[in-house]
Amino acid sequence: MSLVISLVANLYAQDTLVKQTRSFNGFVHAEGGFLFPNGDMKDGIAIRQNLSSYYVDQSSDGEVNSSNIGFFAGLRYELFSTKLKTGLSSGLRFIVFTSEVSGQSSSTADFVYLRYSMLNSDTKFARVKSINEIKNMICIPVEMTFVPLQFKEFGLFVKAGAEFSAFMIKNETTIDFQQSNMKVYEKEILKSMGATSGDFYSSFYSSLGLKVGKPNKTNLVLEVFLPSFYMSDNNFSLMHVRNYGGLKGSLQFSLNKSN
Repeated sequence: MSLVISLVANLYAQDTLVKQTRSFNGFVHAEGGFLFPNGDMKDGIAIRQNLSSYYVDQSSDGEVNSSNIGFFAGLRYELFSTKLKTGLSSGLRFIVFTSEVSGQSSSTADFVYLRYSMLNSDTKFARVKSINEIKNMICIPVEMTFVPLQFKEFGLFVKAGAEFSAFMIKNETTIDFQQSNMKVYEKEILKSMGATSGDFYSSFYSSLGLKVGKPNKTNLVLEVFLPSFYMSDNNFSLMHVRNYGGLKGSLQFSLNKSN
């Protein structure tokens, strides 16, 4: 009799453990997307379209442009509570940022003038086609997701997250000169501009998203970043960035055994 009671108790305990375990589901997310930093060219980059003191903006074809964009791909593991409708995830993310400052001094010239020295009355300019920055890094993201609405095969969610650089792969700024013989002065000119950025990167972000697929199964996940901000300083050598937006797509793979 005692053997039967012990067996029944053991089976009940195992069944209870399975039910408790199923209240938490595990997922792997394979993700990729775009980041759009929003900011202005740094003041230390002294660019002019024209050296003439009679330069009139309204009648000139000269212009200066700046751009900054990021791409990322990564893997995250998520532990999701079906009771709380909340998931916590972390993993690794590879991010690439590219920035460029370029322009033209007139409709017939493909360069601008970059001032790099002012000694007494001696001012030096270089003819520059573009100034380019590239940053490659490995980051660790930490995200919390809340799914308030789940229909048959559609789920709406909100998310908050932060990411921190773990390893800087590449952090480089270069100049494309109009005259190739100026390349030997590149380091000197970059130093005079103060064109450097920090090796530590961190940001806080939030997003709204849609899951397509049955709960606890493979899902397609689409997200739009809400206005997000950088927690670290001096993230880019060419741009002073205040905030950013972005788009992300991912595939959610279930690690749960079928019932």
